[in-house]
Amino acid sequence: MDAPPYTEAQTKAYSYVRFSTPSQAAGASLQRQSEKAAKYALEHGLTLDTELNMTDLGVSAFRGKNARTGALGEFLEAVRKGYVERGSYLLIENMDRLSRADIITAQALFSQLIVSGITVVTLTNFEAYSLARLEREPEALLLVVLELIRANKESVRKAQLIGDAKARKKKRLAEHGLEGKPYTRQTPAWIRWSEDDQRYTLIKERADLVREMFKRMDAGDGLERIARDFNQRGVPTWGRSGKQRTADHWRTSYIRKVLTSTAPIGTFTPHTTTHDEVTRARRDEPMAPVENLFPAAVDADTYWRVHRKLSTTAARGRNARQAPKSIVAGIVFCATCGHAVTRVAKGQYVYLVCSRANMRADGHPYQAVRYDTVEKALRENARRLVKDAPRGKSTAALEKLIERTQAEADGMETLASDLLQLIAEERGTPEATAASRKLREVEQRLKSLKKELRDLRAQRDTLTTASVKDRLKAVERALSGNTDTVEINGVLRDAIRRVVLDPEQGHLWVRWHHSDEVQDVPCATRHMSWEDFRETKPPMRALFPDHTHPTNTKEG
Repeated sequence: MDAPPYTEAQTKAYSYVRFSTPSQAAGASLQRQSEKAAKYALEHGLTLDTELNMTDLGVSAFRGKNARTGALGEFLEAVRKGYVERGSYLLIENMDRLSRADIITAQALFSQLIVSGITVVTLTNFEAYSLARLEREPEALLLVVLELIRANKESVRKAQLIGDAKARKKKRLAEHGLEGKPYTRQTPAWIRWSEDDQRYTLIKERADLVREMFKRMDAGDGLERIARDFNQRGVPTWGRSGKQRTADHWRTSYIRKVLTSTAPIGTFTPHTTTHDEVTRARRDEPMAPVENLFPAAVDADTYWRVHRKLSTTAARGRNARQAPKSIVAGIVFCATCGHAVTRVAKGQYVYLVCSRANMRADGHPYQAVRYDTVEKALRENARRLVKDAPRGKSTAALEKLIERTQAEADGMETLASDLLQLIAEERGTPEATAASRKLREVEQRLKSLKKELRDLRAQRDTLTTASVKDRLKAVERALSGNTDTVEINGVLRDAIRRVVLDPEQGHLWVRWHHSDEVQDVPCATRHMSWEDFRETKPPMRALFPDHTHPTNTKEG
């Protein structure tokens, strides 16, 4: 093994663990990979780093997502900025943990690490690849290339098998119908699968609401009026499964989604996922529709009249990647209820107002604040905001929480594996049916735990002092200079978790990603003038929607 230009006692090793799906994680994948890395570091006198999160749970390496947005991408950025020193080691189980992308992309990723002075070690065969070794033994690169090609071919083959299986399933549906089995259980909110009738059925009260949406739109009502009326009437929102609520008030975007879907006339439109070869952006492409799969909620004539009316103003959606029009887009929230604040244009002026108030939900007070007032407050207080900002804290409590959450996730993975085995062994029995229901619950909980772990590790990773300083400097530069709106918004999103707009008290409450401490910025509004500005306590519900309060706050 080639030693870096440091003594072994000084050399750091970073363990990178990745797996894509719960089935791959079944058993002890995380534990196995972690233990191999710890053993290697101990036997070779390396210091195994515990600060930088190097775990990608449920993240695919087929199209390089782990290197763009996953923990591996953060490691590459840390290498680029010098937080990870040249001569450090990256420990991986196999080359396929690093990448399963096409050979050009995968080899470029490997080369980037090597040229940056990182020694890559594969723990299965204990091969160590460094710049010095590859210069001395260029033929060793052939082993790497062959492994990366094998990994990519495996993923391509799996993708083909999955696609073929979906195509066969769709063909059977077209030729033989449902045959007493649901094609999909991910149904629209007003439709459910009936085990007793062995067919899809309408949920009456929800189907009635779908008919009302179409009737009112057909009669000339707009989306906003329909949403506002539902909110004023207190109509409950829908969960996708029929049991969960996905929002606490009706939004125009969801009503448009219902009206433009083909499901109200009973047509199911499956989608296939494609990826842009240049940007790697994911797109869901509609396939040939399957008519009469669902019971129709509205008649075809009404549906197509409404569809034609909406087609001229079709929603652009989140995938349109519209540039933000305000520097606080996506991070500004209401002090009263904690919900997102939306941008509203009235004549020559632009205002910020709570999205619930804008939809007239639950009698929420309508308190609009001029957008230019908010931007001015942040720009004029940029230096003080950054000077008084917290600089990070210990991660001990987060580590314990991550450990407990990971233990629960490991338990869920083991249980899922046991249930899959039971279903396979007892196929067609009541026990298998019960196990299938339980498996869906376990998979949903596992998905939730994985999101919690990603959020916790992201929070922990932002506590690195050097990176905190970099982000704070970027915030001051962006707010103090002539940077455009899009760039400022990106900088603020990287550094700030949320800005809470409090029109009544005349404050912007700022909570950073790297700390629970809260800062305030005075903001004159028509509800609170500069002369009447007073010190007040921050709105904890808006700053901490999960009800976890900070141990202390910092007020300017």
